[in-house]
Amino acid sequence: MIGILGGFGAVGSEVARILHQWGETSLRVGGRHPQPVAWAQSCYVDVSDEESLMAFATDCRLIVNCAAPSARLSQQVANRLHAAGIPLVDAGGIDCPAALKPPVGRHPGSALFAAGALPGLSGILPVWLARTLDRVDVLHCWFGVFDRFTPGGAEDYLEGVLRTPASQHTLPRRQSNVILPFFPRPVLLQPYEDEESLRVTEQLALRYSRWYLALDGEHLARALETARVLPREAAIQAVVEGATLDVAGRHAWVNFLIQVDGVRQGTSTTLTLLLRAPGIAQLTAACAAACAKWLLKSPEPVLGLAAECIDIEAFMLLFCQEQIGIDIELFDRGIEHLNEMSGGAL
Repeated sequence: MIGILGGFGAVGSEVARILHQWGETSLRVGGRHPQPVAWAQSCYVDVSDEESLMAFATDCRLIVNCAAPSARLSQQVANRLHAAGIPLVDAGGIDCPAALKPPVGRHPGSALFAAGALPGLSGILPVWLARTLDRVDVLHCWFGVFDRFTPGGAEDYLEGVLRTPASQHTLPRRQSNVILPFFPRPVLLQPYEDEESLRVTEQLALRYSRWYLALDGEHLARALETARVLPREAAIQAVVEGATLDVAGRHAWVNFLIQVDGVRQGTSTTLTLLLRAPGIAQLTAACAAACAKWLLKSPEPVLGLAAECIDIEAFMLLFCQEQIGIDIELFDRGIEHLNEMSGGAL
């Protein structure tokens, strides 16, 4: 049995759908407002209540936590399940590994955190792209999310964007009206740096890296500008409303564009990866589902961030399966050349 917390939300319901498509026939979907699910158990669960959570987790060989906001819920879920030795995949919870204590009198269970889109795939994909190079010098990442936010999703988004660690260098300035290949319209580039970006930079031994949010639309960009000085609830509401106004009348999309520059067999080489998804919930869910399938096959317990713990090759074989509506393309050139091909210019 695989249990899915927050299973009736946009991410959780998509995790359940993907796992069902991938052949998992024993699923338990839980949340505070249960709905019928034809091919799974549908249960009430309150993740903030220990008795309710542990009753839900009974007989589960793995729990996938999609309850939001992760910033407020993931740690207590992780503590309780880990103490009981129940394996866990959490789409968020980037701070959780450091705070977990080993279970008393039990073998340590597995737990993967930051198994979503941002963070998650934003750390996994650069490492996967760089795998064929002998040396990687520079990394550029552009993450475009053009979609609506739930209040819980907006809170987690703000937690990641605004909680920037002390940087050892000055971040680039914001850039407006930038044309990126495969993006439908010019975007505003918002530089950022977080714990995941710092870890990837160290893991790949880069000379430097640049990470950007690519914002399409003025309302979300304005909400992020003011979020630092607003009370938390007001900032969350501003992000929800800003994203809704930007997306109104248009189709949602997610584009991840990642470029690595380095050396392969003595020759300077540039590689670019393009990922396209129909929405952020689908992308987050696909990563969490692939992490869950990988963890079920892992012969040894693992504990930490998904990008640092998983076998990336095995994960990508799962993630790139058909039927989930996500496309990945690889190019042996940089975005300048890709823009020239598409008639744009940086």
